[in-house]
Amino acid sequence: MMTPDAQTSTTPCQATRAHLRAAHVAWLHPKGSIGRAWVGTKVADDDGERFEGETLDPADAVLRQHGAEDRYSSLNRFWGRRRTGECLKAVGSLVLDWDYQKNESQPFYGWAPEAVRDLLIEAMVAAGIPLPSIWVASGCGLQGTWACDGVKAAAWARVRAVYDALHGPDLATNGMPKVRRRHADPELDAIEAKRLPMWRLFRDAGLDRVCRDSARVVRLVGSMNVKSRTMARLIAPAAFADATRYSFHALADAILPVSRREIEERRRARAEAQTAAAANDNPAPARPRRHAGPAGRWVGILRDLYAWRDGMGGPPQGRRELWLFLTANATAHVRGGRREDWAAELAPLAGLTEKEALSALGTLDRRQRRHEAGETDEFEGVEQSILYNHKAATIVDLLDIQVEQAERFGLRALFPGGGKAMTPAERQAARRRRLGIESASDSADQRLAIGMYAMGQRAAGMSLAEICACHDLGKEAVLFAMRLASADYGLDGAIDAETLRAARDAEALERSSIVAETQSEVLANATGIDEAVEPVGFASRYIVGSASREARPASLAPLPAPGEVVVQRWSDWFATVTTASGTWEWHRDAAWDLVGDPGCVDPADAVLAQAALQDLSRPIVGPARRSARRDGARGQCRLAPPSRAAPLPQLDLSREAEAYADASGGWTTPRRSLALVAA
Repeated sequence: MMTPDAQTSTTPCQATRAHLRAAHVAWLHPKGSIGRAWVGTKVADDDGERFEGETLDPADAVLRQHGAEDRYSSLNRFWGRRRTGECLKAVGSLVLDWDYQKNESQPFYGWAPEAVRDLLIEAMVAAGIPLPSIWVASGCGLQGTWACDGVKAAAWARVRAVYDALHGPDLATNGMPKVRRRHADPELDAIEAKRLPMWRLFRDAGLDRVCRDSARVVRLVGSMNVKSRTMARLIAPAAFADATRYSFHALADAILPVSRREIEERRRARAEAQTAAAANDNPAPARPRRHAGPAGRWVGILRDLYAWRDGMGGPPQGRRELWLFLTANATAHVRGGRREDWAAELAPLAGLTEKEALSALGTLDRRQRRHEAGETDEFEGVEQSILYNHKAATIVDLLDIQVEQAERFGLRALFPGGGKAMTPAERQAARRRRLGIESASDSADQRLAIGMYAMGQRAAGMSLAEICACHDLGKEAVLFAMRLASADYGLDGAIDAETLRAARDAEALERSSIVAETQSEVLANATGIDEAVEPVGFASRYIVGSASREARPASLAPLPAPGEVVVQRWSDWFATVTTASGTWEWHRDAAWDLVGDPGCVDPADAVLAQAALQDLSRPIVGPARRSARRDGARGQCRLAPPSRAAPLPQLDLSREAEAYADASGGWTTPRRSLALVAA
């Protein structure tokens, strides 16, 4: 392969390059063509790269090839001034673009364009595909263009079918199609087996499968590729006048598996069969076809887009803007929004600047405004949103999602070969989450945590009644939780069945004589715990499992005033002592540690902290008990204020597990951490 310097030395003069560009435009849009051709250039700025140009009559487009060196032209022609699919007037050409010089990992990286062209021609001839009219070395890749006779825009559906037949199915890593047909067809199987080597070669040569929209542009022969510093040149034939121009329908019949005549014959035979069939006096009502709204497929697609991004560690280079656009479109389907909101939310996740995101989401923002105004679109007789309605298979193809990736990332809607259905268990779990019902696994974990913590309190000297009041649970529930914890982890103090039955009978008697003030109110009055707690469903009562949403976490509490000390005892084995200038951590079986720089601690605060830490090291004295019987009747258990040095704050299981993980050297398994909380 020639070096860029060698290629630059053989580059024609500026006038010759302008002549080559004009000849290319005249060949793409010959004299007498219907519609207007677009010509322009690519502009790069802080917002990214974009195309700037104008739509002109073909004769005027030929004359506008002076000035910028990197020039482009549309393949098709339009009416009006816009180069969009809505303004398509006539189909001019079809093109395939092989970007085999994209990275060094590609099989043909560094090959000459002529060598790659020879391989592609050999594969096309073996597959029975008509050869392109011209071959162009674009500077970083290779283009093959089939020139057509300018069929009307109404035939664009057949143009898409031709592109599908040329691109072939999406291939897996083993070279076989990801999607298989549901019904066997020997004729299609034979055609697929014949063209499969060609599709594999196209994939290895870096075929751009996105290059198929009606607004596609190509670099003109004689233009300079800024990235490679080479000129786009015509490889074959020697001149544009020698190129073959196809009739589109003849070309489509040669490429598509079924010709147009065969399709018409099948439709005629089907209509005759339906006419000859006996009339059904009781036909089934036609089921209306509706576009899936936010409750349909777009919620699953949006979830899978985020899951794919998280699994990949961010969109890879070359697919960042694509992922951004697809995710913003799915977000618009689900909850609407504006371009600024999508850019601010998704640009950091895509690895782009906010300016780049705003530039990529311009067309989607315009469609969103049309959607909010009530405008709809119709596709194959189905009314749908004016927003982009990509199929899941199209998104899978654009992002090149492999089966192994979909299984590893847990994708459902964006699974290659079709969406992956949920199992009955997964469907039931999703329904419980939507209804806010606690799952069985969460309830079991709550029970286990309560049992472990209750066994730790029992070992510290607290009575069963005090433990029940602390957790706002009945004796039966507490003993059952302690029994589960003892059975799962073999801890001391296992609860036998007789004790559990006796507690059940005692609790039934206690319910009949309960007074107006509940145990949770007594506990709040005795320890100062806020009553606004979030209850978690457990047995027939509640578990005080977490603080209320309005409560401020202890880790975010303001520092005490100078001369004051705040002691927070999270359990019998861990506590924190905070002053205005420092924080100490206390462990039951180890010395206390200062968190931070010792030089920043005030000596007066150090003395106060040392006194509090010494109080924490003293043995815990169980709270005094009051008589539970009055006038021979069984009353409610009331707790006296604790006699320990520091009050026991509200239980926070997750914080205790994290603190113990730090203190024990990084045990992060939740069940093992909870087991050691009780120990």
